[in-house]
Amino acid sequence: MSRLIDRDYCLKHPGTIVGSFGVGVFLGTIASSRKSLLQRAVENQESHGFALPGHVGRAYRLAALVELRVAQIYGRCAERFAAQPEVAAFFRELQEEEREHSRLMQLCRFLVVVHPRLKYLPEIRDPEIRAILMQLRALTRRVDTLSLDEALEATVTIEQGEINAVFDRLLKQVDSDAIRLFEGRLREVEGHAEIVPKRVAVLRERLGLVN
Repeated sequence: MSRLIDRDYCLKHPGTIVGSFGVGVFLGTIASSRKSLLQRAVENQESHGFALPGHVGRAYRLAALVELRVAQIYGRCAERFAAQPEVAAFFRELQEEEREHSRLMQLCRFLVVVHPRLKYLPEIRDPEIRAILMQLRALTRRVDTLSLDEALEATVTIEQGEINAVFDRLLKQVDSDAIRLFEGRLREVEGHAEIVPKRVAVLRERLGLVN
């Protein structure tokens, strides 16, 4: 599922969506599928909200940028394997999922409140963050030369690495009905560390890449 909350979900849960995001975001989402609810929610906050500044704000912005970097890698993989529609579609779906993750971290910047539970605030100089950025930088440099087998292997490595752990820890710190709604949907439809490797295995089998 590339979008955490789509138009159909909004139509089935109008009270929940209006209560969490307002009438304007709800009506915009059901009127057009061009943007996801999450994208509209972020745009609404950027127009009317206030992103938390300082160390806290930077931590969530950093996470958003990391997720966006992963989305860009998947997008380039989709372009590299455009001649194989099933493979390209797989990477396009992953790209949109990672874009949604990035948007969710952006939304957290507007909804996070400083409180005692807010203890995990990664910085760019932290060893785990530096390792993640180095991994993504190296992959970005060679993505256009990857074989399909290497690209799928890299996908599993990314999804089972520290990126999702950072995302999950930051998400759980935000005490907001809107964020809890997305967190619940993540548990229902995703779980990248487990689901994506399974999807890769199925794709490998269909393409005859299984040894």
